[in-house]
Amino acid sequence: MKISENTEFKIDVKTVIGIIMLTTTLVGMYYSLQDDIDLAKRLPPTEVKRLEYDLKEQWNHANIEDLKERVDMMEQMGDILSEEIKVLSTLVKDGTKTDGKLDELAKQVLALKSKKRR
Repeated sequence: MKISENTEFKIDVKTVIGIIMLTTTLVGMYYSLQDDIDLAKRLPPTEVKRLEYDLKEQWNHANIEDLKERVDMMEQMGDILSEEIKVLSTLVKDGTKTDGKLDELAKQVLALKSKKRR
């Protein structure tokens, strides 16, 4: 295939119009983007407003306090459960295999308590 002065291309008018519209759109987008970049360079950098910072700090503080309350409640529940295990173990001792189960449970609760204090 040789391309010379006598080579002919046949293109639809629709295709030519489509190519022109696509090129015009791309050039327009390029210049619009350049204007936006220039504007962004001239504007001062955004700063975190004091109100926004204070609201975020309040939110964090509220969540931390909520978590502290939950942990305290869980510790109290653990203490109550260990006391219940002690009471049940004294009431249930009847000489069967289940006697050791409550003592074993009490040891596990004690191990968990010592682990959380570290």
